[in-house]
Amino acid sequence: MIKLLICLSTLFVAAICGCFDKGDKEIGGSCYKFVNQKLSFEDARDWCHYKNPVTMSYLAYVGNQFTANFLASYAHSEFGPAESFFWIGLSRNRTWMPWTWDTGYQAVFTNFGSDQLNQNYAAESITNTKWSSFNDSNTFNFVCSYDPSAPPTFGPPATVGPTGAPTTTTNGVTTPTVPTTTGKK
Repeated sequence: MIKLLICLSTLFVAAICGCFDKGDKEIGGSCYKFVNQKLSFEDARDWCHYKNPVTMSYLAYVGNQFTANFLASYAHSEFGPAESFFWIGLSRNRTWMPWTWDTGYQAVFTNFGSDQLNQNYAAESITNTKWSSFNDSNTFNFVCSYDPSAPPTFGPPATVGPTGAPTTTTNGVTTPTVPTTTGKK
């Protein structure tokens, strides 16, 4: 009986709390963070994985047309009408390979328009919800998604370089972290 109460309490708290950040939007059991910062696909993916201040996340998973419509509608108000596309978490390693989500799952639902599909990274149109492919030199705003029932994290995981020294990755470039001092000893 106690186990049941604990489980129900946990589910109740998770249901009430929703997303970790009040600015994030919840739909279909996932939370979406709209990031108004133009980055390449790879840098946007790194931001979602390591720099999201509330928890580890992925570039947006879009599993159905309802979610695509919601994201495009909200992106229009969040990013502004002058923006035309935003990154979602769909990519492929080579143009002949299948599309996979940032989560690692192969795409079942797709929403590509009639545009060229000869690039490896997908972005969604704010105006018609259709997806187009782009290369990594394009920069767009982006949307991250995360599971609100997963525990929040506070900062990127610590990394070390080949020499064992701490490193920091910014815009896809890994550099040694230089300790700072606040005064003489």
